[in-house]
Amino acid sequence: MIERLLLPVDVYSVAALPVDLLFNKTKLATATAFIWHSDRHYLITNWHNVAGMNPFTGKHLADHAGEPDAVVVYFPMREGATDRWSVHFRLRDDQGQPNWFVHPKHGRSVDVVAIPINIPTEALPTPINKMNSEPLDIQVGMDVYVLGYPFGIGKTSLPVWKRASIASEPSLIFDQQLYMFLDTASRRGMSGAPVIRRSWSAHSLEGQKGIMGGVATRFIGVYSGRVGAPDDNLQLGLMWPASFVEEITRGNRRDSL
Repeated sequence: MIERLLLPVDVYSVAALPVDLLFNKTKLATATAFIWHSDRHYLITNWHNVAGMNPFTGKHLADHAGEPDAVVVYFPMREGATDRWSVHFRLRDDQGQPNWFVHPKHGRSVDVVAIPINIPTEALPTPINKMNSEPLDIQVGMDVYVLGYPFGIGKTSLPVWKRASIASEPSLIFDQQLYMFLDTASRRGMSGAPVIRRSWSAHSLEGQKGIMGGVATRFIGVYSGRVGAPDDNLQLGLMWPASFVEEITRGNRRDSL
């Protein structure tokens, strides 16, 4: 379980981590990530963040065609959740091959990657899969929260909880498409953010009858940005289901760019 925080902040607020994507020490972009722990610690974020390309078209995201070679992760420190310890991780090995893993079956068609990392002792490990979680029911139209950094790390070092609603039928995942639509407006810095469902009162559990009470949370997926052009008013984003994260970390399939 996660160590008790010294500040009265929500434990899921320290799950979302601000990150910078660099090339030759020049910052190309900001994004969001989080930690997952199975056999070791992994940094989870979007494929398009680490590759610098659109996973659907293969085109570069920026006009300068820059592809990151390192990621800077701002970990919360053990002394306080708003104090941060920045750590650089290489995104490619000495031969230029990616250090990140993709989905074992779908590859980069799932816009999620796992990067094996070692967390420094000064930092507070915050793997989201070790936090308290309940099997809350997930249905179209329900409110969820995208925990990300639309303006970078900010003064508090804590993420924005951006409200969204599930805009497509969850049952279509795996059958018709690999992602869900979320109805929300967001910025690029939120790419890679964890998405949670949170209930503060009565709620139903997946596969069970009856209503439960009290605060309950469930990690449900990884956000990867808006659909359409930047000036599009559609305000729909993509969320990849949480089950893909476990499959990626178990699959150990290294990307090949």
